[in-house]
Amino acid sequence: MKSLATIIMLLLFSGAVTAQGEMSLTRQEKKALRQEEKRQKEAILAHNTSVALKEEHFVLKADQVRGKYGASLAVNPVTNFVAVEGRDAYVQLASSSGIGYNGMGGVTLKGRITSMEINQGDKDGYYTIVISTMGNGGPLNITMNINPTGEMASAYIRTNYGDRIEMTGKLVPWTGTDKPVYKGRENY
Repeated sequence: MKSLATIIMLLLFSGAVTAQGEMSLTRQEKKALRQEEKRQKEAILAHNTSVALKEEHFVLKADQVRGKYGASLAVNPVTNFVAVEGRDAYVQLASSSGIGYNGMGGVTLKGRITSMEINQGDKDGYYTIVISTMGNGGPLNITMNINPTGEMASAYIRTNYGDRIEMTGKLVPWTGTDKPVYKGRENY
């Protein structure tokens, strides 16, 4: 017991000595350090977004869905997404009720990509992606607008029947994401 108390006192004393040895940064230096960290983080995110788009393996995890008449809902990004995996595209809408066609309270649409066009703006670096798909549920037209880092992304999904929804959230690579998406049964 005596040796335990001695070890704790030594650890506390050594922590106090090292804290006194550090010099505090000025306000401008702290600001410059924060800005540099932000630039590095944005560069990494921009690189990841660019690679995911080139490899055609990405997911827009939606945290907000807006319907045809403008009604907006906050949703779970793990179960509400637009994904591109090679030549396949997935659109999934789900609620927490668990009652629906896909077993998750919504629908999961899978379509074969018939055309995909990725453009990046010269001035601001924003991406515009236009995807046309054909699946069992009919044709879908998906238009995505993404900032260079992928932190702000929106997808406009339209059918030939006049239905449309808008999903907003983050664009992340299909693999290696912190929280994976959960795909329900593909019914269409």
